[in-house]
Amino acid sequence: MCQKSSNNIPADLELEPLIEALRRRYAELDDTACQRRVFLNRLRNLARFAAEPVDYQRPAEAALPKELEIAFAVCHPECGNQALIVVDGGPEGCDCCGGTMYPVEVASYRLKKS
Repeated sequence: MCQKSSNNIPADLELEPLIEALRRRYAELDDTACQRRVFLNRLRNLARFAAEPVDYQRPAEAALPKELEIAFAVCHPECGNQALIVVDGGPEGCDCCGGTMYPVEVASYRLKKS
């Protein structure tokens, strides 16, 4: 899934410069558009990377929509990931690097009748 990006990360990458860059970027964010909240939520997810609890609730009932917008999306060239994503109105994060996926081609798909 993340073949391209795994080769681009230097083994000797230091953590402290990244943490300082996060502090600088956080200070630049505009709080009126909930940017700081979203930024902090992403950091919380990173803090438990690969150690997320598997305690998801299974809903009593789940209904799939009759039609979905699906996009073929690409990540930034530094990552190179490509994926199919559900277009639901908000930006989709890359499973490899956490960046924002850019939809290149979008199409509607309908639920197949059983």
